[in-house]
Order: sequence, then C-alpha cells, then structure tokens
Amino acid sequence: MQRKWMVVAGLATVAVVAAGAVMLGARGRFSGHINALGVALDEPAAYVATPSLTALSRDLVKAPVLRNLLTEDFAFYYETHEDRLGLAGAVKRVAFEHDTTWKDDLIALALDQPSEVALWADKRGAARHWALAMTRDALARVIQGVGQIAASDAQLTLIANVPLATFSFETVPVYALQLSPRRTLAIASRGNRVVVLSDPGLLFDDARKPDREAAAVLGSLLSGDAKDQGLWRRHFALSDAPGAAHTLVAGGDLLALGYQRFFPALQALRVDVAPGGTALNTWVKQGSDWPASPWAALPAQAAACAALPVNWVQARQVLAGADGKPKAGDAGPALAEMARAFDGPAAICWYGASQLHTPLLVAHASGPAPSAQTLQAFMQWWLPKQAAWSPGDKTAIVDAPYGAKKQGEDVGYEMAFRRAGDWWLFSPDAALVAKAEDAIARRFPSVADTLGAGAKAAIATATPSQIAELMRREALAVLPVEQGDFRQAAETLLFPRLASFGKLPAAQAVPAGARDANGWTALRWQPVSATP
Repeated sequence: MQRKWMVVAGLATVAVVAAGAVMLGARGRFSGHINALGVALDEPAAYVATPSLTALSRDLVKAPVLRNLLTEDFAFYYETHEDRLGLAGAVKRVAFEHDTTWKDDLIALALDQPSEVALWADKRGAARHWALAMTRDALARVIQGVGQIAASDAQLTLIANVPLATFSFETVPVYALQLSPRRTLAIASRGNRVVVLSDPGLLFDDARKPDREAAAVLGSLLSGDAKDQGLWRRHFALSDAPGAAHTLVAGGDLLALGYQRFFPALQALRVDVAPGGTALNTWVKQGSDWPASPWAALPAQAAACAALPVNWVQARQVLAGADGKPKAGDAGPALAEMARAFDGPAAICWYGASQLHTPLLVAHASGPAPSAQTLQAFMQWWLPKQAAWSPGDKTAIVDAPYGAKKQGEDVGYEMAFRRAGDWWLFSPDAALVAKAEDAIARRFPSVADTLGAGAKAAIATATPSQIAELMRREALAVLPVEQGDFRQAAETLLFPRLASFGKLPAAQAVPAGARDANGWTALRWQPVSATP
C-alpha cells in the first residue's frame, strides 16, 4: 500500500470529477453551440469505463490508500445527489401521468451495469460537460417508445431527428429531459444502445440544429458495431473493450490545465480499480521518453514535485510570436536569444513553507549566460508592467492579492528569476529560488539526495504531511472567520481527511518497465527518505 499512496493526487481528481459529473450535470439548459467553443465529442478530456456506475464510488472508498481517506459519505453523496433524485422523480411522474409500464427501479438498473463516460472541460477548464454511453435493452426500449409521450409532456420533449452520418438517410430522435430550470439532459437511443448528454448544446447549436461532427459521433456511439462504439477508447489508446476493472483516465490537456502545448509528451494519466476495490494500479501515457533527472537542482523538503517533459521547440515559438507585439517592442532578437538558452529537463515543486500558487520551477540551460540587455528585454516582456526590476536586482516586487510579501498596507509577491550553473530558476517566492541556488551549490540538500538510487528514474515525488499542511493553510486563507458556514464545513469534513492523508509515507513514482505499444507505462510507487 505504501507504494501506491501517490495515486490519490491523480485518482481523487479524476474520480471525483468523472464519477460525480455523471450526476452533477453541466451548465444551464440549452446554453448554446458548445462545440463552437472547442468541444469535440470524439476527443474527450477524461474518460471512465466501469462495470457499474453504482459500484464505482463504493469501490473507490474500499480501494487501497483511498479507504483511509474517503468515507462512506463519498458513496452516499452520489447516490442521493439532487440530479439523480430529480431524474428518478421525473421517470416516476412520466410513468404515472402517462400510464406507462415503466418500473420504479429503471434508473437504478440502468446505472448498475457497464457504462462509458466521456468528459470535456468547459471554458473555465473544469470537466463539467459529459456524455454517457451504454448498452441497455430495457432502457433503450423505453426511450424508443416515448415519442407519443413527448408530444404532450412539458418535461420530456423532442428536440429534433438527427441524421447519424453524412451519407446516411437514417435519423434518430433526440429528446430533452428537463430535470430543473438549471439542468436539461439530451437522450438518444438506437437498437439496444443509449446515449445521454449532459446538455443539448453538446449536440445542437442555439438554433436547435445538430452539429454535423457531433452527430457523426452520436451515430458511432449508437452503432451496433463494437469498433464504432470504441472511439473514446481509441482516443486514449486503450484496449478494444473495457475489462472488469473501473478505468479512469485524465488527458494531458486537463492535467496540464490547458498548457499541454508546452508538455506534449504528457498525454494521459490512468487509474485502474479492481472490483470491490481490492487493487489499484496507475499508468502514465507519454509520447516520448522522460528527460534526464532534474532533481539535483531542487531543494529538499518539497511537498510535491513533478518532472516536466517540456517541448522547448514549441516553447520557443511563444517567444518568437511575441516579436513585434506592443509589450515586446524591439526585443525580438533578445527574446530569440533567451529562448535558445533553454534545453533538456525541467521540473516544478511546491513547498510547505510557501504557498500553493508560488511553486518553484527549474529548467536546464546551455551556453553562456545572456547579456544584461537580453535579460532586461526578456523580463520587460515577461513580468507584469507594475513589476520593478533591473538586471542588477535579485528579485522583483509585484503587488497582487493573496501574496505573502507585505509592504505596509499592500501585499504581493517577491519573485525571482535567476540562473545558477546550468539551471534557470523561477518562483513568485524568491526564498525558494535562493534555496535552489544553495542546493545547486551543495550548500543545502537536494531532492535527489532523498531519492537515492531511484533519482534518475523518478518522475514525481510527494510528501503527504507537507501537502496536507499546505492545503490546510491555503483553505484557511480563503475561508475567513466571517464565512462561518464554509469554515465549519472545512473543519468538519476537509481537515480530518487532510490529517489522514498527511499520515501516509513520502513516495516517488518510478516507471515499472518500458512503454507498451500504445505508449502506456505502469508506475511503481517507492518510499523515499524522510530526511536527506
């Protein structure tokens, strides 16, 4: 169990979002042409395949490590959520008012069987849009028989008959089921296949016209051909058919918070949970090998660290694109020179003594240090306008809310960007950069000193005790005493879970073997030294 604790970071995020989103739903009903905002139904940001949606949250509670962190309330929450209760109530009302033979346990039966869920990020970056695909004989027959009901029901209505493919004359009716003024589902069925969308806007535009590409995806999901149905699995390079385990996948763009352009090698994180929660395994999908170890440049006593497989060719394009923009002025040549200085490995670390939003980033450098004029041009382009900085300065002061640096009545950040040996160092907390300089000069122990023989292979590290304390302090910072209800909820529900999390041992993630043919690498979790 000690080797697997770190999965909490990825699993808790993916599982809560994925399992919960099925019931939580998305934005308001018919909110417009969502696909025009970049949602491609064949390219989800996250994916869940489960033998039972009902069992998913229950098995997570029983899984190794998670059983010490989650409570039964986690499972009960999704079973009693207002959207699930609203759906069950809507089914009962329609059955009663229209004198159908629908069973009261129709929804429970539908959720207690194999299902696939795909999720997409909304414009805020949260995975709130979802689609559920499943094979259900009884439910499919019910949906295919609601045409007459929809003609006279206020809550269940026909949106349109949607063509399933560009060159096909076959159409399928898509119904809107309004659960509340804030929530409307779109439902379609063909044969024994059923697809539920969290919002009609995933399929239609604001004129109720189906998007051609989205309709083609719907046709594949409703197909009787298993190969057509597997388009979400192919997107994540998974096996052709789901297995007996719960599989949860988060794509690289979701993990990178929208910055995957800089980390294209990080493609996805996957967690497999065995039925009953008896076993838990983690995998990472990368498009290339991880870079050389960056751990010697990072000071020890970190709360969490991760190697960053940065694509510096693409990163240089960002600086190249800045040439000629108002803020860059005539700094184009200087920015290009600065861009060429970066190569090789990079990493990010958070420290318990700092803040959640002030991590330390390091990146390897090559060649001579840039001139003072080049550095000045780069910093002028990069830093906020209000930052006071010159080449001789070791730090720059930026006024901003929630900063730890206090100057009189103002708060802000004392950030630093410096080169030490072959490394560039940056943090909004200048103290972390100074400590990194000490680690590189061997005046202070580094993360590499705590990893031992596994330092070269490790791709991530974490110390739960520091993470828990950091999260607790950050929660209290945004929950002042006057927000009594929220603060009480945090102290009652969040802080005990953080305390349990903090008791887990420090660990490092190491690849367990080579990548498979699809690019997936199994991860092994090993303990690290508590002190360097």
